[in-house]
Amino acid sequence: MPRKSSTPLALHEVIRIVGAEHAYLFLGAESSERLVLRSARDAEGRELGDVTGSCSAVVERVRMSREPLAVSGAADGSVSIDGSPLPPRRVLAAPLLLGHRLFGVLYLDRGLARPAFTEGDVEILTAIADHLALALETAHTERLARSQEAALHANRAKSAFIAHMSHELRTPLTAILGYSELLEEEFQDRGDTIYIPDVQRVQSAAKHLLALINNMLDLSKIEAGKMELYLEDFPLAEVVEEAVMTVLPMLERGATGFVRNYPAELGAVRLDRMKVRQVLLNLLGNAAKFTAGGQIELAVWREAEAGGEQVVLRVSDTGIGMSPEQIKRIFEEFAQGSAATTRRYGGTGLGLAISRSFCQRMGGDIEVASSLGEGSTFTVRLPAELDEAEAEDGEADDPRAAEAPLDLDDPPDDAGSSMRSGIFPWPV
Repeated sequence: MPRKSSTPLALHEVIRIVGAEHAYLFLGAESSERLVLRSARDAEGRELGDVTGSCSAVVERVRMSREPLAVSGAADGSVSIDGSPLPPRRVLAAPLLLGHRLFGVLYLDRGLARPAFTEGDVEILTAIADHLALALETAHTERLARSQEAALHANRAKSAFIAHMSHELRTPLTAILGYSELLEEEFQDRGDTIYIPDVQRVQSAAKHLLALINNMLDLSKIEAGKMELYLEDFPLAEVVEEAVMTVLPMLERGATGFVRNYPAELGAVRLDRMKVRQVLLNLLGNAAKFTAGGQIELAVWREAEAGGEQVVLRVSDTGIGMSPEQIKRIFEEFAQGSAATTRRYGGTGLGLAISRSFCQRMGGDIEVASSLGEGSTFTVRLPAELDEAEAEDGEADDPRAAEAPLDLDDPPDDAGSSMRSGIFPWPV
């Protein structure tokens, strides 16, 4: 049985105009070049019960040549086309073409008692097929537009849900951290040191969970086009050392060597301090996670470019490395090297995606070079000075910022708070 068609064409009207008896509409399958019968009608508009009357060889000839075809079979079956016998019918078929795109084939037939199809019939059916192809393209475009709008709406709803849930989760976590710090101080004052390791484990788990929630909130801001930059002048070396000192305990636990390859004075830069710090923490944290017992090197320098001075931060490790296939998707959201890597090392696969978004928002980018089993090198390039106009241009260029506004209900971050997004060393 033919599949039901949603095309606006009334096949029985085509039959009447051309003077045929049956009409068959073949349209392209979604996943292949093969044409599938979508509708078969008679002159009264009734669906044909027997759909074997059409000739597949005619349909294939029209599909391949993209030219109309008028042929006649014989009562004794002696006439064939491309090795296949023609049915004892007069046959007329035309391609549904729009430019170079083939949508399908329109196939008509009538009995041998009636005259063969003429050149005029060919021209009429070709014109009808062209109009049908245009109608199909319009319907396809409208479906795509509706699908895109639905996807954008779902994405905004997801971002709003993540943002509001993140705030709901951060409030009790902040209380847990505060009370656990108070308990640790009280145990120290009372000399009950036996309980301090347990309280510290509670703090560690809460900070880890808070870092994950903050990353989800950052992601929702990025997707909504609401990630703002807070530009300030600051010494680059100071931020680099803050990140290094935060990650050093992880390196010591993993017996990982660390090499500083940068001068004590790196000069001042004008960027978003917290985002630079979070990017560096994510890269160093990931290197520490995948390089237990190996060595990590952090190199930082400034270099002159045609568009202005740049700062370069390069994190190299001798860890597990990545394959070319893994490198292709390493900056995708929720993407990690492999399922085995996720099971062994954990994480959500958001850290690198957020870091690259931060760098691109600040007019830079992250590059990666890696070999499986030999380690990885991540290189961050950022402008040394980003002015307000460039920061605003970057936000305007983000297509997500043009979508319907999304209220993330995000309270302003306190620059002095230990809860601010991204300052914890747990890689994600």
